[in-house]
Amino acid sequence: MSTDKSVIFHYYWNLLAGSPEPVPEYRFHHDRKWRFDWAFLEQKVAVEVEGNAWRVPGGGRHMQDPDLEKYNNAALLGWRVFRFSPKMLKEKPDECINMIKEALEAFK
Repeated sequence: MSTDKSVIFHYYWNLLAGSPEPVPEYRFHHDRKWRFDWAFLEQKVAVEVEGNAWRVPGGGRHMQDPDLEKYNNAALLGWRVFRFSPKMLKEKPDECINMIKEALEAFK
């Protein structure tokens, strides 16, 4: 696992859902070395635990362009990417996990 932040999702997934087991650090692009933190291959549902957004004056958040390029290319390949912050997972784990469970059910 490349980062501790993505372990948070796996912990709550095992605690609240359990199955199916997501694939960690899944390389989804044939030419680039892009990886998802977690991927459910059959449904093409990915989970990214974001630790790289930062606040700017005025209260907004911004992402790096390479991250946006990654997510746009994932969409072109048919992936549905769900993005959570560690704070979201810690404060509302049920909501985050239920969202993924719903997505897996909807995209069977």
